[in-house]
Amino acid sequence: MAISYSAGLAKVLDAAQQQRSSRQDWKSRVRLQDAIGGTAAQDVLSPKSLPEHDTSAMDGYAVRSQATATASPNTPVMFMVTGTIAAGDDPGETRSAGAVTEQDSTSGLHTCVEIMTGARFPNGYDACVKVEDTMPVDGQTGILITKPVPPNANRRVAGSDILRGNVVMRQGDTIQPSHLLPLASLGMDAIPLRQRPCVGIWSTGKEIVKGNGSTRDANGPYLTAAVRDMGLQADFLGVLDDEPASLHAHVEAAAASGQFDVLLTTGGVSRGRFDHVLAVVDEMGAETIFHGLSIRPGHPVLFAMLPGEGAKTALFGLPGNPGAAAACFRFLTVPYLKELQGQARELPVAAKLRRQPGTPGEKRTCSVKPDRDCFQHGILSVSAAGQLMVEASAEQSPFKLSPFKTANCWIHFQPESPESGPGPGLVECYPISPTGAVLLSPRLQN
Repeated sequence: MAISYSAGLAKVLDAAQQQRSSRQDWKSRVRLQDAIGGTAAQDVLSPKSLPEHDTSAMDGYAVRSQATATASPNTPVMFMVTGTIAAGDDPGETRSAGAVTEQDSTSGLHTCVEIMTGARFPNGYDACVKVEDTMPVDGQTGILITKPVPPNANRRVAGSDILRGNVVMRQGDTIQPSHLLPLASLGMDAIPLRQRPCVGIWSTGKEIVKGNGSTRDANGPYLTAAVRDMGLQADFLGVLDDEPASLHAHVEAAAASGQFDVLLTTGGVSRGRFDHVLAVVDEMGAETIFHGLSIRPGHPVLFAMLPGEGAKTALFGLPGNPGAAAACFRFLTVPYLKELQGQARELPVAAKLRRQPGTPGEKRTCSVKPDRDCFQHGILSVSAAGQLMVEASAEQSPFKLSPFKTANCWIHFQPESPESGPGPGLVECYPISPTGAVLLSPRLQN
């Protein structure tokens, strides 16, 4: 008897936790530019503060703010420029106010230092006045300031961005390109990551192997690309005929190799004459965790743990219809892979549904029932009023793939109950991409 999606997902996540705990040595240092999509194996602490020193946020002049207190257009304050500091210069090599009194002892003028963006502040100066807020006098030897400059103006205080010892990346964080900005700025060239899972993928079916008619393999290319899109290793292992001995040999060899953490098959998981995946799994002495979930599409999906020399290997037997395979991958395999790496569990966004399931054209594909979860692809957009809106694709048959050209999300219709769902008229939406990136439709709808 098929179990509920929530019960099946709980079993998937529990199995991933057990597999992760059995492989605690899964970590290595990876170069930053190769780390995208990986998972931080531990908290990463900042080895220093950013900025390391007080630096200028503008091209201008370092001054003592107190000396500008009386500045106005009618009573400008004159400063003598005593030197220049560029980014990377040692300010100690430039004459600073710390070596003189508040006014220069030889000229009676206040002193300042020309300073460039990113340059270190010299001792004794506490603010930077922008070039455009000054007037030159005596060629390049002096400037006039016509309004007060507040303390710390245009000054980046040491440690104001990141303090030494701060957590820069937390264990379990997924590395994104934007993370490389602070990491590289701190001088890090590598980061400890959990070893990325490796996934082996087969498509099955005589009609695909023989190449007769119009049947072409869509599942293999899609699943391989989707796994790699998550930053993981994926090997497409080929298309297998509907022949038990061949299927057994290939799956058993892959599980025994120790190369793969997860294996995916598509097709052959129902109970027809040519559906052999379950029988092969049983022959291998695998632990079948479930075969069949109360979901649509993809109800015959299979999940098992295959025996091996060391840790077990997870196997997802996905349905053969591409739409059903995509849904089961997104809502079962992706959570497993994320949990296996210790990544945070994905949270949906709530959107207002523009069309209820069960309306004309949808009755045969998804009617909400008390005992069934339903997954539909659709288009998530933002209304002119700023409301997240979602509309299910008009065609939801799992063998029709044209809607995937425009769909940007999956909609999760939960079993009908008073407690289910995010609220009246709202549904849970997930990015159609397993990376979690949402490309909102540009359509603005009322």
